[in-house]
Amino acid sequence: MDKFQDMLKDIVPETLKLLERRYLILQTVSHLSPVGRRSLSEVLGLGERVIRSELDSLRDVGLLTAGVGGVMLTPRGTEILSAMTPYLKQLLGITRLEQKLSELLGIPRVVVVPGDCDSNPLLVRELGRAAARQLEKEVRHGDIIAITGGTTMAQVASSVRNQSRDVIVVPGRGGLGERVELQANTIAAQLGQCLGGNYYLLHAPDHLPPQARAELVREPGIAQVLSYIQRARILVHGIGSARDMASRRGVGADRISELEAQGAVAEAFGYYFDSQGNIVWQVNSIGLRLSDLPHIEFIMAVAGGRGKARAIAAVAGHHTQHLLVTDQGAAEEIQQLLNSHPSPLAKNNEEDSDDSKSSY
Repeated sequence: MDKFQDMLKDIVPETLKLLERRYLILQTVSHLSPVGRRSLSEVLGLGERVIRSELDSLRDVGLLTAGVGGVMLTPRGTEILSAMTPYLKQLLGITRLEQKLSELLGIPRVVVVPGDCDSNPLLVRELGRAAARQLEKEVRHGDIIAITGGTTMAQVASSVRNQSRDVIVVPGRGGLGERVELQANTIAAQLGQCLGGNYYLLHAPDHLPPQARAELVREPGIAQVLSYIQRARILVHGIGSARDMASRRGVGADRISELEAQGAVAEAFGYYFDSQGNIVWQVNSIGLRLSDLPHIEFIMAVAGGRGKARAIAAVAGHHTQHLLVTDQGAAEEIQQLLNSHPSPLAKNNEEDSDDSKSSY
């Protein structure tokens, strides 16, 4: 297959470009349907004339149908879109990219979604859908699942198909300062409902003074949720860039400048990391701690966008992960980054003593 793929690129490169374009059109229609030609043109950055021609071709072969509100996938179009994904990944070299990234980051499995969330914001839905399918395969009856907050995690939870599982879902950490729909509590509740299990919420804000934190962890309701978090078999979490996450969580400008001066490039579950995965700063909130990661059986990180490549490499390359779900833009940038600046990616199975000794 690899040799055939290389020959296609040499002999008919325009065919691969056409296939990728039509795939992206079908994918976008699946997320926005019914959708008009002008909206598709704006989202995909293609001229209306090109969009019109492609839509006509896709309608002619029975993959799209037109209605009052715009075009939508036919049942055959939905089936074809799902079936062609693994073949497209092979033709575009994404399967090889997944294997290479797995080796470079030292992660057992990497799943790469075609495209780049930075250039196509709708792709975050596809990222969430891909992660949801992986989570559905992993979940067992009796599991405790912890999930963090954020835009991508919200997409994961909303993409899980309704099931009836005997599971418990909990937020990975407290954090009531974000928009309600992006809070870990909201996302844990939605995931628990989709899986047909139970969920428990953690009503605790970020940036707690030590005394307030110590009092909160003794409160019976919070103590119960923390006990579930500590026993989680599955963790699903996002990875963000340090500056973006600090701004989103209301961190002051002076503190953000200090983080940048200390080389912070990434944030995950309340920790800020430099490019080598070292902790630069820790938000004093309640919940999952970095030292808990080696004891969790299945950890899935989900993050995409070329601009997050450095952040993803910092977290996924230096701390315990079992599966990374990302997009093509981030994956290609990570590969280039690690190939040009090779460094040993040692997983930190034992975190620094302060973190290991701290309590919930």
